[in-house]
Amino acid sequence: MNTLRRFYRLSRPFWRDRGQWPAWAMLAAVIGLGLLVVQINVLINSWSKTFYDTLTAFDTSALYGLVGQYAIYLGAYVLIIVFLDYIRKGLVLRWRQAMTGRLTDAWLSDQAFYRLGLAGEPDNPDQRIAQDVDVMVDLSIELVASLVINLAQVGAFVVILWNLSGVQTFSLFGERFTVHGYLVWIVLIYTLLGSVLTHLIGKPLHRLNYEREHREADFRASLLRKRDHAEQIALYRGEQVEREQLAQRFAAIAHNWRQLMGRERDLSLFTVAYQRLSLIIPVFAALPAFMAKAITLGGLMQIRSAFNAVHDSLSWFIKLYNKLVRWSAALERLDQFEQAIAASRRGVAPAPQGECLCAQGLTLCRPDGSVLLGDVHLQAQAGQWLRLAGRSGLGKSTLLRTLQGLWPYCRGDWQLPAGRSLLLPQKPYLPRMTLRGLLAYPQLEGFDEPSLLDALGKVGLAALSRRLDDEQEWERVLSGGEQQRLGLARALLYRPDTLYLDEATSQLDMASAKALLQMLRRELPGCTVVGVTHQEGLAPLFERTLQLGQVPQTA
Repeated sequence: MNTLRRFYRLSRPFWRDRGQWPAWAMLAAVIGLGLLVVQINVLINSWSKTFYDTLTAFDTSALYGLVGQYAIYLGAYVLIIVFLDYIRKGLVLRWRQAMTGRLTDAWLSDQAFYRLGLAGEPDNPDQRIAQDVDVMVDLSIELVASLVINLAQVGAFVVILWNLSGVQTFSLFGERFTVHGYLVWIVLIYTLLGSVLTHLIGKPLHRLNYEREHREADFRASLLRKRDHAEQIALYRGEQVEREQLAQRFAAIAHNWRQLMGRERDLSLFTVAYQRLSLIIPVFAALPAFMAKAITLGGLMQIRSAFNAVHDSLSWFIKLYNKLVRWSAALERLDQFEQAIAASRRGVAPAPQGECLCAQGLTLCRPDGSVLLGDVHLQAQAGQWLRLAGRSGLGKSTLLRTLQGLWPYCRGDWQLPAGRSLLLPQKPYLPRMTLRGLLAYPQLEGFDEPSLLDALGKVGLAALSRRLDDEQEWERVLSGGEQQRLGLARALLYRPDTLYLDEATSQLDMASAKALLQMLRRELPGCTVVGVTHQEGLAPLFERTLQLGQVPQTA
């Protein structure tokens, strides 16, 4: 029931959206085409009796007609299956696109992605959005459609099998029993026993599949981190450590894989034998009637076909058990992710805004509730430059993030100024994109080329003026100082009302850092600047310095 509740929570936003009526039409088409397949199977079942009876009678002329009839059934079957699969894939894409967009929006809204990383983020959110959504959507469509189609097939063929079974009388312990539709009872009991045993054998697969996704994602994430920090690893010559770490990650995958192999082997030993045995059971069950000439060879083949159709449909749980456990594992991971995003927003109120940047008795806490920095009093008027000073590790960067509205673990009275704000960290964010896009970040709209060239020239990066449309991994192309210059160029283009500088010139020599900040002051005359820097030579550029003190580390 927990799995079904998770499925309802995750699928409800898409299927209750009135704009998704095409998805309902596509789902109806998938189910409708599936029901046509059931109808063709019923026709083929009836055809098989006629064919084998005609074959027994050596009626050559009638056989040709029956072959043509079967060709028509076959052609219709192929067309229906192909278009059913095509529409199903289109529906999967539509649902996955909508669900990926919804999860991505929820993850990126209100800094949820940032807050999740501060306190117990679910493992590998990238894998949950990219892979688990794909697994959940694809298997959901397949499981729901196949369940409806198989129920329809059971309904169609149970009637046929019941009628073909007739009435059987047998003796047991001296008593005579009469059973109507005995073949139906055989297939029901056989399938029920098979389903129970399948679940008992395969139940651990849910946990193993959940763990498999976790470990595979950890390994991929570790590989990506090696690539992202290739230079640092090379400078340290840390290849042996990285190789050992990757080996340990893969060893975890291998251990989980061996457990999966063993459990799937045990399940396959049962299910393969179960499926093969089901092919001969209807023949043995109907053999007495055939030997007594109560049914013809065609009747025997029809019984076998109808029995297998009912058995195949009732075995839906057994056939799809491996997919069901993968589906339930994906549902659990996605539901955990959604719940974590929702939890990250609880108790987080938007930062109050006022005429100036000020704080009275502001206390910054760690995620565990202990105090990091307490009793902060500050005020910065519009256009004022304020420097935050104090020993390393005191919480100056965290204070900047609080004033930017990012750090949620705080209490006290404070307000942020109206207008746009921008925080320049010590290491700028440089995703792979064109230089033109990097300079415009975080804005979607680009800037005209003269503005971009002017900004590059003012921060000392005029040499890059011809590379605006180059798409590079700029984090590797540019030095640390050049990356910080690019960050300052962003500030020139973005023109924030409040600018926070967190060691934003630490990679530059004193003369260059001083010249760039003086340039910022000229170009952004009305901008309020709050900065953290250990470059003492920059202190005279700030109108005020606030010395932050240490407080007892208590909750």
